[in-house]
This record gives sequence, C-alpha cells and structure tokens, in this order.
Amino acid sequence: MEEVNKVVAIVQLMKKVTANIKHEIGCHFKEMNLTGPQGMLIGTLFHHGEMKVSDLSEKLGLSNSTVSGILDRLEKQGLVERMRSKEDRRVVYVNITEDFKAQSKKQFVEINKMIEQMINKATPEELDKILEGMEALRNVVERQRE
Repeated sequence: MEEVNKVVAIVQLMKKVTANIKHEIGCHFKEMNLTGPQGMLIGTLFHHGEMKVSDLSEKLGLSNSTVSGILDRLEKQGLVERMRSKEDRRVVYVNITEDFKAQSKKQFVEINKMIEQMINKATPEELDKILEGMEALRNVVERQRE
C-alpha cells in the first residue's frame, strides 16, 4: 500500500472510530441535555474532581478560551461552579455542583459501563494490538510537535 493511501486509511479509521464512540456516548449526553463537548468536560470533572481550568483544558485537548466558553454555559445552567484560589487569585478551579453530581451520577456510571462493554468485546490479543497501535500513533504525533 502506498504511503499516501496509508495516511488516508489511518485518518478514515480514526474518524470512524471517533464517530462511533461519539454517537454512543452522545445518546447519554442528550438525555442529560448536554452537548458532546459539555459532556466530555463534565465527565472529566466527574472522574477527576475539582481541577484548575488550565489542567482541564489540557486533559480535554482544548484551548483555555474554548473551555471557558463551555464553562460559561454550564455555569449558567447551574451544573458547574468556579472558585478562585485563595493562594493565587489568578488561578480558577472548577467543579460539578453537588446537585448536578447527584442527578448525573447514574448516567456517568452507565456511560462507563457502556465503554467497558465495548472494550471487553476485544480479545486480549486485540487489546494488546490496540494499545500498541495507539501508543505508536501518539509517539508519531508527539514527534510532529517537537
């Protein structure tokens, strides 16, 4: 297979996998009246707890300004809250509100189960190949950034 065709095949496969996962997870987010990016942000906070906005941006792979825009909308809906650091007023932390955490816990548990079920359908050999391939792809992408 030519190098160009391999590049196209990799990109197409990544798009298909991402689209399938987004679709599955998106159904759960819709039930919670969240967009995909909002759901990913909330999910990250759900799993990691209170975080600095800059750390949240890094985990999501989004700019601080994009994350701030998403947070603005979630804060207006009463789903997240921002708190300034007492030590350094420039640092802003964000967390899910207690009310929303209680309401959404079941949905996030279901999302995790769904992802686990998806992954559990792979054989140990397939999982090893997936991890190896994803690690190789990450290394290639990181070399590009250097």
